[in-house]
Order: sequence, then C-alpha cells, then structure tokens
Amino acid sequence: MRRFVFSPMCLAFAAYAEEKPLIQDEKKKKKSDDIPCAVKVLGGCFCCVFLLVGLIFVSFKQYLAQEDGQYEVRCNTLPVPGLTAFVPLFRTARICYPKAEGTFPLHLFAHGDWGGGAFFWLGYSGLQEQLASYGFVVPAYLSCWFDIECSNGQASFLEALKTLTFLERHPNIAPVDWTKPYSASGHSTGGRAVLMLAALRDNPAFLDNTTFASEVTPDMRTALVKLKAAIADHPDPMYDEKQNPDIPNFRITETPVFVITGSADYWIEPQGSAWRDFQMISSPDKVFINVHGAGHLEPNLYHSEGPFVAFFARAFALGDVAARAKIYGEGAGSLQRTLELAQPGDYNSGTDEVAFLACSRDKTAVPQIFASYCDQGKVDEFVGSTSEEVIILE
Repeated sequence: MRRFVFSPMCLAFAAYAEEKPLIQDEKKKKKSDDIPCAVKVLGGCFCCVFLLVGLIFVSFKQYLAQEDGQYEVRCNTLPVPGLTAFVPLFRTARICYPKAEGTFPLHLFAHGDWGGGAFFWLGYSGLQEQLASYGFVVPAYLSCWFDIECSNGQASFLEALKTLTFLERHPNIAPVDWTKPYSASGHSTGGRAVLMLAALRDNPAFLDNTTFASEVTPDMRTALVKLKAAIADHPDPMYDEKQNPDIPNFRITETPVFVITGSADYWIEPQGSAWRDFQMISSPDKVFINVHGAGHLEPNLYHSEGPFVAFFARAFALGDVAARAKIYGEGAGSLQRTLELAQPGDYNSGTDEVAFLACSRDKTAVPQIFASYCDQGKVDEFVGSTSEEVIILE
C-alpha cells in the first residue's frame, strides 16, 4: 500500500497537494522574486535536512509497519468549514477508505498533540490507512495541529464532531454506509477526545458547566447516538482537570471502550494513568492492555495495536463475532497471542499486576482472576485530582 509519510514542512505539503490540492488559483501564489535570496537558501537547506530525515523515517517505518487488512486503500483531503487551525491550509480532514466497490462503516480518528497539520502524514498516515484497510472509511481532522490551538486539547473533541457532522451533511463525499453505527479511536490527546465523545454520548450533562457547552450543537448530539465503540490509544489522564474540563460529569456508562498503553510509556503518560482512566469507566464492555515495551509513540511508529483497534470497532459497532474473538479469545491471532503483554511490576500495569483485562456485559472477564476490576467506574475518587496525584489506586 502506498503511504504518504513525509518530513514536516516540505514533503508533508507535497503529499497533501497530491492527494487533493485545495488551492488551484495561480493568482494566490506568491511571486518568487519577492522572497529574499538568503531566505530561499536557508529554506532550501532546511527542506533538504528534513527530506533526508523523512526518507530515513519512511524506510524505517515501512520496515516496522504491521500487516494491513484485506483492502487496498485510497485517501484524499478536503476542507471542513469551522475547523480550528492557525494555518488555514489545515482546516481540513484527510479521509481514507477501501479501494473497492460499495460502502463501508465510518471510523473517526483523532490525532495527538503536535500530530495535526503537516506532521499528520509523518505521524499518523500509516495507522489511518491501516484502519481503513480493515473495511472502514476513516476521516481524520488535521486541525488543532498543537493542543494550544484547542484549549490545551480540551476542545479537540469538537474538531471530531465538526468533521463527523460535515460528512453527514455531505453524505456522498466518501463511501460511508450511513446505515451502520460509528466507531472512533485516537492517540494521546486524540484518545482523550474520543473518551470525551463517549462521555458526552452517555451523559448529556457532560460539559454543561463549561465554555464548550454552547458549541455542542443538536446535530452533534444526534450524531453521537450512533457511536458504539471508542478506543483510547495511550490517552491523556482523564482525572486531571487540566486535561478533562468536567471530571464530575465524566461518566462512560454504556459505550464500549478499549484503553491501550505500554510499559515503556513513561516520558509522556503519567505512571498508571491509562489504568486509572480505565477505572473511571463504568461501561460493562471495556478492555485494558499494557503492551510490553511499547512507548508513547507506538501508534506513530509500529502501530502494532492497529489491527486490534479495528477488531474492537468491528466487534462492537458492527456485531462482528470473529472480530470479538480476536479481543476476548485466546486463539491464534488473538490480542493475547499477538501482542506481548507486560509483566507483573512493569510500568503502567494496573495495580502492578494487570496487563490485560477484558470485561463484558455478560459479567465475564478475561482473565477471570481480575474480574473485580470490572466493577463500575470510580469517577468520584478522582474529582479534584491532578496528573501528579493518585499514584496507585488499589
């Protein structure tokens, strides 16, 4: 599969233009004569350096990339009115979908801090295309390049909703099967955004007492009803008021959630934060995994969890029995048999021992010895906490 994974500031713009140029008017192009020679030289050197780094990264990433699903994929980029970006060029969304006849269910993707704009092709194009190869239309907003553009990332969920409702208003832009439920996944800040979407779906009062309440339109709330699965990949700490603007009303009670972290995620994610996020969720269908040796940039480099993000989405949004077995089962190709689980005592394991736990609404758990952790969420215990507080919750 062809991937657009290029160095920022140079090749990322080239990839963007090739997929679907947005500005064709020659009158809008600056005259090269207006640019000082010194700037041209420095700019050229800058681009050459990033070109070299980008090519090395592409080769490295192609070598590491996990096997894709059954479909080849095509992608394009289009403007989405209302998205938030300092650079107008990135008030856009990149959409990837199977290169095949027919329509496919929608899976929304949300990027992390520093991961939008030109950096999206470098950091997330591989994962986005991988998800699409499993039979999804995968829109990803490129806006909110940095968290600072969206209230420290607290408003990133709005970019997701703006993208989703735009596609609903223009149903023929992408080959979406609009009769099917939606799913969503995100990394880091994007994981936080996806969890906020699930909370807003399950508890309409979420965010009512914040500045964001007035920006959530009736159309957005209607669209959220169709969200049936949320995957948070190395998410931000939802118990930190700097990250989550409405901790008391953060209640995910019905939406199935998959929380992913890694034992080597110790320079971005606070220790044990993904497990604490998992504990805050009271949905009966929830899964936690701590992958041995996986760092915070796992989704950007290896994205070995990508197939299981797709399987979880297919299991709960589409009722795919075979996909559910990949998450809850122990057979060949299952999550437990494919990804190396963290060892007891590893960084980010739940209470120093839980590296994998799959809870189900039928009151079963895998493994059963950790079933007690499937009880309802403990949001109240985290109200007023910060990422530096609450080290280990027994």
